Amino acid sequence: MTNLQKVNSELMTLQNIAERNYQFVIPSYQRPYVWPDSDVLKLFEDIEKAWQAKERLYFIGTVLTAEQKPTENSRTLELIDGQQRTTTLVLIALAFRKAGINAPLSNIAVLGKQPRLQFTIRHQVQNLLGGLAGLEQYQLPSANDIKNDPYLTHLDAALSVLIKKVYALKYQATELADYIFNNVQWVNNCVPRSMDLNLLFSTMNTAGVQLEASDILKSRLLKKIKSNKALYDAIWQTCQHLENFFERNARQTFTEADWDSITDEQLAVVPPTLNVYAKEETHSVVAMNISELFSQVHEELETEKQELSLQNKDGVYCRSIISFPLLLIHVYRIHLARHGQPDISTRLHTDKLLEIFSHLCSAEEQEIKSFFELLWKTRYQFDRWVIKWMEQDKENEELRLTYVSRSRSGNHWYINRTQKEINALTLLQSVRLFTGERSAQYWLTPFLGKLLEQPGDNEQQVLALLEKIDNELSMAADNETQKSVSFKQAKSENASLRKWAEIRMYFSENHGTRFEHYWFQKLEFLLWKKYQSEWKDNPRFKKYRITAKNSVEHVYPQQEEYQRYLDKESLDSFGNLVLLSPGENSAYSNQAVGKKKIDFDAKPVFDSLKLKAIFETRQAADEAWGEEQISQHQQEMLKVFDAHYIE
Repeated sequence: MTNLQKVNSELMTLQNIAERNYQFVIPSYQRPYVWPDSDVLKLFEDIEKAWQAKERLYFIGTVLTAEQKPTENSRTLELIDGQQRTTTLVLIALAFRKAGINAPLSNIAVLGKQPRLQFTIRHQVQNLLGGLAGLEQYQLPSANDIKNDPYLTHLDAALSVLIKKVYALKYQATELADYIFNNVQWVNNCVPRSMDLNLLFSTMNTAGVQLEASDILKSRLLKKIKSNKALYDAIWQTCQHLENFFERNARQTFTEADWDSITDEQLAVVPPTLNVYAKEETHSVVAMNISELFSQVHEELETEKQELSLQNKDGVYCRSIISFPLLLIHVYRIHLARHGQPDISTRLHTDKLLEIFSHLCSAEEQEIKSFFELLWKTRYQFDRWVIKWMEQDKENEELRLTYVSRSRSGNHWYINRTQKEINALTLLQSVRLFTGERSAQYWLTPFLGKLLEQPGDNEQQVLALLEKIDNELSMAADNETQKSVSFKQAKSENASLRKWAEIRMYFSENHGTRFEHYWFQKLEFLLWKKYQSEWKDNPRFKKYRITAKNSVEHVYPQQEEYQRYLDKESLDSFGNLVLLSPGENSAYSNQAVGKKKIDFDAKPVFDSLKLKAIFETRQAADEAWGEEQISQHQQEMLKVFDAHYIE
């Protein structure tokens, strides 16, 4: 074996990083840190849940590195793939350091007198990380520099939300810090220094060749299928690529089918005519050296380019809200519900995929075939009724649903996608996406399961279905979990629910920033429905979207700039609070309410419909915002909830 082919793989933890004095370097060819607050919180909360469940390890996947020439005091790993996760781990460590938690994790953010995470030629990033870590020789960038530098913006926002999470842990912070330090684990694949790293990085990120747990699962399931294996291999292949629409995947997989005569509706189940066109060979999971990997990557990439050039005349591309492994888990839950079997016993998380599917891997051939066919049907409904991230321009993505149409180009017919306008179904799914347990998205099991039972084209019926699911999940009794309720919904069983009157009492309590974010987002959805016809021509309303927000803002500030204070009972009440992004919250800061109103009016889009309602109440009260107006607004918002949950 040549030096090019030697790749050293080992399990690593942050404890290993500390003991071996490893330093991470982000090379100049890497993109900026781009994880949004929602992804950062998802990782943190997933780790937190694993710790609470006393799981021995939490696995975050694989990282590809190249070790540089070691120095006397440290060893340097150049990050080729896995920058976002690694950077987030370092930011978590920095958050514990900033919160003053005395634990080994807090020291991970620094190595000697430098940040442990180094960004090649990005001096402002070094200053940010070093300044935040309290290193003397690093000058913290100004707020304006952070705002205008894409390499700084996401890092600063991510750290802000993480620090809040650490502070919320209180006396348990040290225990979680130790868990992260010792028990969060990943596979480090280290390639030789002689390799062309720019080429390797480019190739790996373009085509994605890493062996995943889903590939192993596919291999195990296909081993049990003896007849017509090629078809079931093709079914899996069609369903697994969530970065493309279902019908396009099918067209790429079943290349010899008569696509001029196949309609979208026919793809709701596996069309019998596709059977004869499935590829004969089944690709098994095999180990590859680097040279073989490169060869496969380039071959797949060229094929993909050719196929995509023939499709999608409207230019609508998508990014799924969940990963393929998580979709597999939801399909399996639907399968279990249909067969009267109990729910998955373990926590729903993609790092437990093989454990979750262990029983199915030992099932009879017919049951496994039935699962593959259910996967196909579910994937069809998933693309039809579940929101996806879609490009609006080169800079922005939005959550949207799509219309399906059929058009002719040249001598061939194609199934096309066109983005729908923002509607109630899109917004309610957004509420679900950004609240609840991000790693599980429990609502998808009953939603997709019921769509399979009663497929249709009536959007209002689908919205009514999701509203029922969402209401029950939000009203779960103390003896129920989101997981248990969602599975009972999939089985059409009644879950234990609280009465709305009981939940309503929650809003009379002064929870301040501890109010559940879900209720703010749900209220945004209800306000959008309530005022849709009245505000439909307002350009700021047209641009409004429900987005990931994690910062509860006091409208009447806790530390008002003119030192005018409000009674704490009113200050921390639901009526005086809105949910914003950290950036929006920071922009409003501790300004007086009148100044916040000026800033709100200057924005091209409403950043909160609840905040708009607050300012309307204030305007009707001659620009007053005190105890009386706060109480009035709160009662008005509760009436909006009442109309939804009672009437």
